[in-house]
Amino acid sequence: MTVWQDSWTFRIVDQDTGAAVPGVPVSVLESGGRSGGYWVSDSDGLVRIPKHDQPRLRLRVGLRNEEAIELDARSLPDDPIPLTAPRDIAVAGTAASAAPAESLLHAVTAAQSQSGHVMRFARIGVLPKDRDITAAKSPDSMSVRYGLLIEIELVWQSLGAEAGGTLYSISLGPGEEVKVAVSDGRWRKSPDARERPLQIVAKMVGARQIGDGMDAMPLDVCVAADLPSAAADTVKLLAERTARTCEALRRRALGVTELDGDKPAGTPVRTLRNMRSEGVLTYHFVEPIERHRVIVRTPRFRPALLVPFRLPNIATREVVRRFGHTLRRNLLDRRLGPDVDQVLGPDPVPAAAEQRVYAHIAAHLPYYSATIIAAGDPAERFFALAKLRDPRGRPLTDVIENIVVDRVGNYVAFPLRSVADTTPEWRSALTASPAQPPRGSQEFTVTVPVPGVWLRSELLPARLATESDAGAEEVKTEGRTERRKRG
Repeated sequence: MTVWQDSWTFRIVDQDTGAAVPGVPVSVLESGGRSGGYWVSDSDGLVRIPKHDQPRLRLRVGLRNEEAIELDARSLPDDPIPLTAPRDIAVAGTAASAAPAESLLHAVTAAQSQSGHVMRFARIGVLPKDRDITAAKSPDSMSVRYGLLIEIELVWQSLGAEAGGTLYSISLGPGEEVKVAVSDGRWRKSPDARERPLQIVAKMVGARQIGDGMDAMPLDVCVAADLPSAAADTVKLLAERTARTCEALRRRALGVTELDGDKPAGTPVRTLRNMRSEGVLTYHFVEPIERHRVIVRTPRFRPALLVPFRLPNIATREVVRRFGHTLRRNLLDRRLGPDVDQVLGPDPVPAAAEQRVYAHIAAHLPYYSATIIAAGDPAERFFALAKLRDPRGRPLTDVIENIVVDRVGNYVAFPLRSVADTTPEWRSALTASPAQPPRGSQEFTVTVPVPGVWLRSELLPARLATESDAGAEEVKTEGRTERRKRG
């Protein structure tokens, strides 16, 4: 007996040799060329795409410049279906064919360890004597401090998408139809959001986002008594926070509801029909998930300079309108978003809404000041830094890079150009660190929800209903049954 499978299996192969090619993107295309799903071939070149009830299946193998492939979905077998990879993607598999086996294994291993989506994080460490600046209300000091910049990366390697739990099931008799609304509370619903899911995960893992000018997500500041302990603590913090973030995303609301009346605003609605006359068609709404292998790379250390800042009152209409986009994206209290939109809009602003925005900014002045500094004009920031001097009397622009990496209290952190520009204590620690034995990267596996839901259909022949018990006959008379399950 043949077991029904809920997905088609494709094998991505090299055009010349027929060997399996891993790491090739495969997209399912909907009407208008829009993407209906995205997968990547695994180490065996396999891609598993959930089945649907449409007569045609349109795929794109490779990047967006590749031509789409259209297949008859009704005639596709359950056995792996070969698809050729684009020639430019398959170069790694063909060029190595003449190399020795040892060289080939080394090249494949190195490529697999480097490939994937890279997330960059930054963490500031200070010496125990500078612990006071990490307090919630740091001292009002205007002297520069020296610290440590810990740079660390996460590499996300997709292990493929798969079906999670069944969210909702509904059965339709011949000729019946129903409308359902899908509500997904796991990802941002803003219509202008252009961030990919993994970019949103990175911002959730980071301690906070202090401006659009950041190159890496900041983590919580730490007291670095020695470099090995700072490295181990940072790796542990990043791994634990990443795992918790992925678990929290899956716990957020995701549901399917039948509609009897009007369509809810901003909620996608699907119309399901049973055009088959030979039986009952059951639709299953399935939660799509994607498993990732996450590699926490060994941290890198760089000297950093913490520059104190003191700005005039920024809780004014002029400042809010000038930096409104940055402030809006980095609000500590998302409930104030509509109030900020009103301040930025052309219409008259209610006094109460304006006052709430200004009071909130004034209560968190260091945070929003650093946000403006990070996202502000680099040229203006350069000229402001050129007026300040380090303890040796040199302009700060001669010793630091004009890149904001974090905020610590009323200090903004910048990378130093050279280890020679830091204090003797930090210089000794940084120059001695290469002699220490390297620590291996940490690896773990997480599951991330994929935006949207998958729809799978199952046909139950009508003749089976006549062979069932009386309860089944009642179901057939009613014409529609429902079975709901939260996964």
